[in-house]
Amino acid sequence: MEDLLRKEKYYGVFDYDDELTPGVELKIGHTVVQDFLGEQLDLTPIIGLGSEVLSKAREQIIEAEKMIFSKIRDSIREWERQAAITKTYSRALEYLNTHAVSHTSNQWIHEDYHDRDTISNMVYEMSVSVWEETKYDRAAQESVPVAWYVTWDFDMRSPKHGHCVEIAGQRRKRYTDKAAAEKYIEGRKKAFAHYFKEISPPIPQEYAEYFKVNGVLLPGYTIEGQEPEQSTKTAAEIISEITGGDSISTTQKPSVLKKLAESKTDKSAPSAGAKKKEEQSL
Repeated sequence: MEDLLRKEKYYGVFDYDDELTPGVELKIGHTVVQDFLGEQLDLTPIIGLGSEVLSKAREQIIEAEKMIFSKIRDSIREWERQAAITKTYSRALEYLNTHAVSHTSNQWIHEDYHDRDTISNMVYEMSVSVWEETKYDRAAQESVPVAWYVTWDFDMRSPKHGHCVEIAGQRRKRYTDKAAAEKYIEGRKKAFAHYFKEISPPIPQEYAEYFKVNGVLLPGYTIEGQEPEQSTKTAAEIISEITGGDSISTTQKPSVLKKLAESKTDKSAPSAGAKKKEEQSL
């Protein structure tokens, strides 16, 4: 524990709890000690002041500590406002850094790696695979197929990693007749064909959150029965509301503040980013 002790004149400090996670958390933990020091402090002159003098002096020092603590709390509240701005920027960057999903443009393709047929667009994906069961025929001295197992999935394809939703599907449906298995597959494809008419079909409202990042709908998507949301505030106005009208930072470069002040009033979605992502998805 001595390795964690910062030694000062007549006292020591444990301050190993200090930690800053920008935009998330601030930890400050300081403990003042004297009993961990290698040399004992000579208290004799202090004791000689007497109980009454020491008690009054101690109360005055405690009041001074409280004033310093109050100033620290004010500084922490200032950090809280700065951290809220950091978090706001981080959440906006998370939106901008969410990449559009790749898809087959509503065309069936065969994936050799997974040995399956797949069709997809910006919202939906369907896949079909067939596993052939064989049995060795001793008379013919070769393996012959005896059954076909069909697996298919119809999913909602969220651009957010790990947020895809399985809507329908079938696992290892067994057929002993290959023609019957193929007929079943074609029937499943036709049953879901209407989902693959548009590159970005409207999203059902119950699945809207899968296509939003931090509450904002990603570019290129629409929600059934809802008009695109429009913002009437500028970036500078939002940051000003977070800080309560205070300046963002006394050390902030003027160019950053100027860019915020000159930001456009229409903030429904970054038009340039939306255009770029739509082009990537086509």
